[in-house]
Amino acid sequence: MNTHSVPTQYPTLTAAPLPKEQTEALAAELDTLYKSVMDSLDAKDARYIHRIYATVVYSELVARGLLATAGRLSSKRSQVGTWLLGTTLLSFSKILNNMELGHNVMHGQYDWMQHPHLNSQNFDWDIVCPAPLWKHSHNYLHHTFTNIVNRDHDVGYHLIRVTDEQSWTPSDRYNPFKTMVLALGFEWAVAFHDIQISVDEYADDPDIHPILQQKSRDLFAKIVRQVGKDYIALPAVAGLALGRRSAVTTLSGNITANIVRNLWTWAVIFCGHLTDQAHIYTHLDDIESRGDWYVRQILGSSNVKGGSLFHILTGNLSHQIEHHIFPDMPAHRYASIAPQVQAICQKYNLTYNTGHFGKQFKEVIGRIMYFSKPSKKEWLSYQQSLTKMDANGVTEAENIAKKQQRTAVKGSGLSKVIPQVVRQAWFYAW
Repeated sequence: MNTHSVPTQYPTLTAAPLPKEQTEALAAELDTLYKSVMDSLDAKDARYIHRIYATVVYSELVARGLLATAGRLSSKRSQVGTWLLGTTLLSFSKILNNMELGHNVMHGQYDWMQHPHLNSQNFDWDIVCPAPLWKHSHNYLHHTFTNIVNRDHDVGYHLIRVTDEQSWTPSDRYNPFKTMVLALGFEWAVAFHDIQISVDEYADDPDIHPILQQKSRDLFAKIVRQVGKDYIALPAVAGLALGRRSAVTTLSGNITANIVRNLWTWAVIFCGHLTDQAHIYTHLDDIESRGDWYVRQILGSSNVKGGSLFHILTGNLSHQIEHHIFPDMPAHRYASIAPQVQAICQKYNLTYNTGHFGKQFKEVIGRIMYFSKPSKKEWLSYQQSLTKMDANGVTEAENIAKKQQRTAVKGSGLSKVIPQVVRQAWFYAW
């Protein structure tokens, strides 16, 4: 295996780790496994996703009723207890909507049912990110270019340094703080993620404005709907029907549930790709075969052990390896094929990275902390970039600044504190 010269817990691949003959043999075995599962899909699988959908709907209805009722109770103890129960149930509903329902349906895992609503073309989830934007940044870019630096934009989300293939800058010292902000507002990061990607992707395209205009308008329309529902309409209805305290308990419950959902989804997703043994790739192989793609998905992903309820709440992304090799397979089937996938990995001497949540999460935090600090070599390289000039007498730092200015949207006054990507989305929306 050709790895980069960094600590072994953060491997970086510069070439395919297996010869073509082996990757093609591996691909044949995985293709056979995939076909056997997809050919066996039946009414049981349809009933499963219908039960998940019903659970999301009814748990939300009960939760919102509890939150509104909490404001009417005279006893402080009863009020707090009812609010906690309602908020917990609403958090559960939002997590289930986001993970096991939304994520998986929008991957096309249930398109075979030909259901009018539970399909990848029509379904939209209960977060501020519109489905079309997520499907471009996630289904296409992330799943096609998994863990390839500068191709898979989920590697750090343009915010956090997680590999030595990303040059160190002084802002990386604040990785822990930036990670906390990202986790708390994860749905917002996901929402604006595709705008940030598209600004760079279409920078030289003459149609950049109409492309970004449509994306930005879709984004702000979804934000208005979500914010209007959770933070204005529902608290207002509760307040008008049951009084001011019910409006407060409803609003506070909605805010808390959204934050809980954000923290959970962030933790699950980061544990899936940024553990010690999650491999980073430097580039895409020009002759990457189906087997090579399978290998990259396996080495770039990490599983998390747990019970049945834990797996459901992660959207079965606790089986991240199985998800990345078979993204359109109904996720509740991953547990049944995991032993076979692990056996195939062992046969070809590929790391099958798995561990309990505590272990995987600790490794994620360790990785973020490690790459927030420069090595001596990286610090020297940064210092040199401040003075090193190209043939035109321009320093490397100045070249980077000019590149950023190409897509920058200037702000003035209070707008300067608004993140650049938000200003970009607002600029292109009109």
